[in-house]
Amino acid sequence: MLFAKDEDMENMRRRAFFRSFGRDISIRSRVSGLFLMVAGSLMVVAFALIYVQVERDVYNHIDEELNEEAGEFVRGLQVTENGILFKDQAEWMERSHVAVDFYPKFVQVVAAGRVPEIARRSFNLFSDTLRYDPSLDNVAFYNSDISGASVRQVQVPVFHKESAGTAAWVVVAVPLEESLFVLSDLRTVLFFSLSVILIILFFVTRVIAGKSLAPLEKVIDTAEKITQENLDERIGLPANKDEIYRLSSTINSLLDRLQAVYTREKQFTADASHELKTPLASILGTLEVLVRKPREPGHYKARIGFCIDELKRMSGLIDQLLLLARYDSDTFRPDINVFDAKGTLAVVLGRVDEQIREKELDVRVRDEGSAMVRADASMLEIMLDNIVVNAVKYSSEGGSVSIVFGNSSDRVVCSVTDAGPGIAAEKIDRVFERFYRVDESRNSQTSGTGLGLAIVKKLADIQGIAVHLSNREEGGTTVILDIPAA
Repeated sequence: MLFAKDEDMENMRRRAFFRSFGRDISIRSRVSGLFLMVAGSLMVVAFALIYVQVERDVYNHIDEELNEEAGEFVRGLQVTENGILFKDQAEWMERSHVAVDFYPKFVQVVAAGRVPEIARRSFNLFSDTLRYDPSLDNVAFYNSDISGASVRQVQVPVFHKESAGTAAWVVVAVPLEESLFVLSDLRTVLFFSLSVILIILFFVTRVIAGKSLAPLEKVIDTAEKITQENLDERIGLPANKDEIYRLSSTINSLLDRLQAVYTREKQFTADASHELKTPLASILGTLEVLVRKPREPGHYKARIGFCIDELKRMSGLIDQLLLLARYDSDTFRPDINVFDAKGTLAVVLGRVDEQIREKELDVRVRDEGSAMVRADASMLEIMLDNIVVNAVKYSSEGGSVSIVFGNSSDRVVCSVTDAGPGIAAEKIDRVFERFYRVDESRNSQTSGTGLGLAIVKKLADIQGIAVHLSNREEGGTTVILDIPAA
């Protein structure tokens, strides 16, 4: 049992070695090896067919010669009641039947009977005899040997004219050494040719595969050098639009997506750390002051209220940052539908109704055309919410906020105008930047994150909505949304 376990472990190690060995072989070697296997198999089949065909032609030529020679001897025989007569004595005296130095042809006549016996044989057989099969009634070709020398021979039956029975057999043979030597040389040539051709093919295939895979090596070298420090580097595309071109293009697209994700995460981290640092420091400083010595309850209440406001501001900031990070994704697609934007506006106004009443603002909504738009309802609600909240926040107490829906060509124009101090002309182009605030020009007592209009701009771009901002001469700011109409 112990030996069986050891054998199983050895087999597992052997299989693991061969799997590892196969994985460690380069593509160039694998391609060369596979091509060599296929080419070698085809060449073996082709060379085998060539050899079989040549061998068949050689034996067919010999058999034709044997058949012709045997026919001459059959025609020179006469079967009588007294035996077999040899009419053509000159045929037996030809040099090829007497000598063995010039392509000899061996002839033997076997008389049929209860015990077949040799009636005559050519002089070049000397004391040797040709093998024969007395059971054969048809012409037969086969290989045999004489005194250890290979021969090809034919056995032809001779029939009685009256009884149609077999009276004798004529056996003719020729040496096979030369033919076998030719076939042996052919086998040697084919074998060595196959070996040399396969070796040449292997190295040629490796060179061709190496040149074909050279662009892939460049792709690997470039990809290995790309890190987060040089994530903007890309792989050069080859001239030919082949599989390597597609691979390079696909890797570049992947790098584009990775860079976009990395940039978004980096931006999110930088924005969050920058904006959360100040409120955290304020909360920490306030709490440290509170614990130094006892205070009046009113002081505790005021400072705790301040911390709560700062935490609420931080919570809102984080929500907005996450919202921006979500919509920054290239894979995000808006859910475009047809709906009435006035219904969305009503929801937004209901959400800020308490702030409107506190500041005693006069909010007026005018319809100067259809408000049926083609947009993402949830995105448009976020946009209107940020714009209306800003209008309410920066309007002075007792002021007015005007919201107008109109039409222009195939667009719905929604304008929101507040009664605030306005924005300096040189700063209007920057209000859509993240964390940019103009509190000093509007109301230094009004807090904000500087993300509201950045979110509006981002969502507008995603949906194909144009957004503009302008100052009024009499004071206040107007934000205009140019939305595709239904």
